[in-house]
Amino acid sequence: MIEAARQPLSPTTNAHSYKGKARSRPLHSNFARSLPRKVANPLETAPALSIPPRPSDLDDDVLPQTVPLQHQPSQYRLRGLDAAERALWNWVNVCNLDAFLQEVYVYYEGKGIYSIALARGLNLLTVGFVIGFSTFLLGCIDYSLLDQHKATRLSDIVVDHCVTKQVFTISGFTLFVFLLFTAFYVWQIIAFVFDVMRLVDMYNFYTHLLRIPDADIQTISWPEVVRRIAAIREENPITAISSASHNNPASPTTASLDAHDIANRIMRQENYLIALFNKDLLDLRVPFPHILKRAFYGDNGEGNGRTLTRVLEWNLRFCLMEFLFDKRGRVRKVFLKNKHRAVLIEGLRRRFIFMGILNAIFAPFIILYMIMYSFFRYFEEYHKNPSSIGGRRYTPYAQWKFREFNELSHLFTRRLNESYPLASMYIGQFPNEKMTIIMRFVAFIAGSFAAVLVLASVIDPDLVLHFEITPHRTVLFYLGVFGSILAALRATIPEDNRVFDPELLMTEVIQYTHYMPDEWKGQLHSKRVHQEFGALFAMKILIFVQEIVSIVTTPFVLWFSLPPCAPAIVDFFHDFTVWVPGRGYVCSFAEFDFKRHGNVKVS
Repeated sequence: MIEAARQPLSPTTNAHSYKGKARSRPLHSNFARSLPRKVANPLETAPALSIPPRPSDLDDDVLPQTVPLQHQPSQYRLRGLDAAERALWNWVNVCNLDAFLQEVYVYYEGKGIYSIALARGLNLLTVGFVIGFSTFLLGCIDYSLLDQHKATRLSDIVVDHCVTKQVFTISGFTLFVFLLFTAFYVWQIIAFVFDVMRLVDMYNFYTHLLRIPDADIQTISWPEVVRRIAAIREENPITAISSASHNNPASPTTASLDAHDIANRIMRQENYLIALFNKDLLDLRVPFPHILKRAFYGDNGEGNGRTLTRVLEWNLRFCLMEFLFDKRGRVRKVFLKNKHRAVLIEGLRRRFIFMGILNAIFAPFIILYMIMYSFFRYFEEYHKNPSSIGGRRYTPYAQWKFREFNELSHLFTRRLNESYPLASMYIGQFPNEKMTIIMRFVAFIAGSFAAVLVLASVIDPDLVLHFEITPHRTVLFYLGVFGSILAALRATIPEDNRVFDPELLMTEVIQYTHYMPDEWKGQLHSKRVHQEFGALFAMKILIFVQEIVSIVTTPFVLWFSLPPCAPAIVDFFHDFTVWVPGRGYVCSFAEFDFKRHGNVKVS
């Protein structure tokens, strides 16, 4: 390594003295100038602070660390710097290299400052619109007037001063929930403002250091971004000097930033989750009685379940990753010593139970919001294309099972997207002949009614709006009903000229998913493999129902199913955490140590 041949810089070494001693070109050669001359500050000559360790990080063999004040960023140093100098200062004095690289990747994946700011701002407006519009529909409309057919205009059914009346008539609990949501929304707006400020810094980093304008970020490849990061790392070898401390073995003389290092730092936490799902250490089953477990999960109710929703996934991230990592994104050392095992297990159990209580408290409000949001979000899609209701996508559980270690999300998403056509063709290789016959019959009946109505409307166009087939239901209404039925059935009825070769299709799907259990070998043509893959590549409507139901079932999973997994999870963190020079503690699977873990390949 280049850094390995260099002597560590003393804390008082500035850029000018370093330039003349160890480099043949200026430290800040990207701009053909150096930063403004450093002005002596009384704070920088103050003695180092002695920061005692937290009780959770207490180590008998490690003394309290000292952090020099000059390594701590402060705002007054950035005054008087232009955008390019500010970007360079932020890069040289980065305090958390993992978090910085994650922001770099999020900026790249979000396609620049304007796209990210617009998306986050509109998400805030979407939340406000859903809450406000739902409140209007549920509390500001007198639906009894619609039943009496007395209203002909919207103003006839809108309650006068409904907001004022609700404020003075709602219960104390409802008022508390309203104030809580208001505080949360205001906090989200404040967080959005700070996010925009960080986006500006990242914009300057891409524009002035990486030389990537915002117009090119949508087309540039990630390997090119990594190459440019490595280049400025070589131009500025004291990068991340403020990240190193006596408590972090990754010193600036050993830290490197090649493609593998950057991916490992960005995926440090996700790698642990991928390994947990690969080793099936998480019990995701709803604690049903034994008879219902056999009905829902099979195998006499054994196994850990494959139903993972976004709500449960968020809780797992919070309970596990926030417990394993400290505020700076480093693995807490207490997990590396067996003497803390009992305390960690009990702490993880309490964490699961506490989050279960919070989920139970907010479940009614989350369900209401999810239903209203989903109705507004998907109505137009299914109304315009009813056949999409039978579409499929990979479940969250399948995505964690398919994902490779150190695989960034944009590469993983592209890999899965390429498998969708083949996966859909494979699912269609096992049609239910009885159900197909029934659906063909229903499609014939619906098509017949629709054809007659269309023909009648062509002969007399006034029939569409004025002729009622049933009370208050005109020809136009039934044309929409029968047309929707036909569109939905067409997506489920197999084509007559379809070629049947499920084994070949599944082999091609595996080339993209990289997933084939040992039980599937030699059985790719079987109905069992089809059913198991169908559970991973499920219908969108089924996934949506599972998301809604999981809001109710997640507290029970956190109370009863996951706490018994705490010993295995803590042991996993202890056994599969290794120290890597230049990066610190990482999941051992992410280092591809084939001597330790074996080299299992899909065949």
